Formats: sequence, C-alpha cells, structure tokens
Amino acid sequence: MNGSPREAGQGVRLLAWNILHGGGTRRTPGIVLSILEHQPDVIVLSEFRMMMGGQMAGVLADHGWKHRHATPLEDGRNGMVILSRVPLEPGPCPLPEHRRGLCAELEGGLIVTAVHIPDARAGDHHAVGRKAASWAGLLEHAGCRREEKHVIIGDFNTGRHRLDEAESTFTATALLGRLATMGYVDAYRAAEPSGRAWSWQSHAGRRFRLDHAFVSGGLAGCVGRVEYSHRERRERLSDHAALIVELDFERKNEGNRG
Repeated sequence: MNGSPREAGQGVRLLAWNILHGGGTRRTPGIVLSILEHQPDVIVLSEFRMMMGGQMAGVLADHGWKHRHATPLEDGRNGMVILSRVPLEPGPCPLPEHRRGLCAELEGGLIVTAVHIPDARAGDHHAVGRKAASWAGLLEHAGCRREEKHVIIGDFNTGRHRLDEAESTFTATALLGRLATMGYVDAYRAAEPSGRAWSWQSHAGRRFRLDHAFVSGGLAGCVGRVEYSHRERRERLSDHAALIVELDFERKNEGNRG
C-alpha cells in the first residue's frame, strides 16, 4: 500500500514507537519528521510526556492527525497517546496503571489498544507482580474484544524465548502466549513467518523484540507489510525502533472470494 489507504476505505497504517522519555528538546524535531515520513494513519507513542508532547501533538495536528486520546499526563512522567487522522472514540483503559494503556475505537470500527507493559527482571518479585497485574488487565480487555476488529500494539517488554531474544531472559512469556489462545495473531509473524527481528538493543549489544502488534483473529488475513524501522534508532532519536503495521482490508475480502 502506497501512502494512506484510508481514503479508499481499504485499510490502515499504524505506527507504534517508544520515544524515550518524551523525546526531549533535541530529539523532538527529528521524531516529528520521522513520523511525517512514515505517513501512518494512526500513531501510538509510548513514553509521551507533557513538556514536549503538547508541541509534538500540535505539529502533527497541523499535518492531519487532529484526533487525540492521551493518558493523564503528569509533569515529568511517562504516558501514552493515540493520534489519528480519523475521528476516534475513547474507550476504557485496558491496564491498572492508567499511564500505561489506552483504548480507542476509530471511525469505521477498528479498535486500537495501546500498551506499555512495565519491565520486570526475574527475581524482582515486586516488578514481576506489577507486570503480571498489567497483563491480567490486558488479557481481560483482549478477551472482551476478541470478536471485534481489534489491534493491540505497543511496547510489551517481553517476547518469545530464543525467538525474540537469543536467550531466555524474558518474563511473562506465558501470559504473552495467552493472547494466542484467544485467537490473536502476532502481526509480524503473520507477515514474516520465519523472520527474525528486534526493536531494542541493550548497552551490551543484546537484541530483543519488545514492541509488537497483535490482531484479533478476524483481522489476521488483513495483515500486510510489517516493518521495524531502525533508522530512527541509528539516528539516536530513541532507543527503540519504530514499528509500522499495515492492515489491508481488501486482502481479507479477496481471501473470502471463491
């Protein structure tokens, strides 16, 4: 799909990106320019902050992303935002920590759930419990919407052992698998069944795929291009790659013919 597919009613392009501590004064112009170059229909930003976030959202609104749903923003604390070219209706927060989750229904019926699951290392019982609570909220939310056109996208801070990381350090992998039992499909795996990708690299050079998009079963046949854009990370705009997911509703219709 070239450009925005929404005008023909054929699909949607989503961009999800953890912009690292709100972007900051030095990185924000580059972040905005990068988003403009990708031309998504829907933007999901993690670690969105009040200080630079208002300026960022204002510039993006001037370029067509006029519809916004954000978590409650407190000065100096990370939050999230969904920006859309088409009208959206805010839904219930999917996570117990309201700064880490958003839900909105777009005009046309697509439900976008944006998440930033907290990180937790094995052995840190408090952090693991906090992460488990976030997953419990998300799984309940996902279960209620599994029959709808639903995308869950963002920074999950986990993945599959020895597939989304070289070793077995992730926590909450079993909870990640619960999404599959509900019929949700990993968009990247749908597009690249044998692919290996990563979205974040540690200071020691270890690579992890932390950022994901899961689509409900009814959208599985609509998954088109899925890309992790590392240019932004190489340019030090963030420590995360930007995740771009295209859903082409015509693909599903073609698959249902004949």
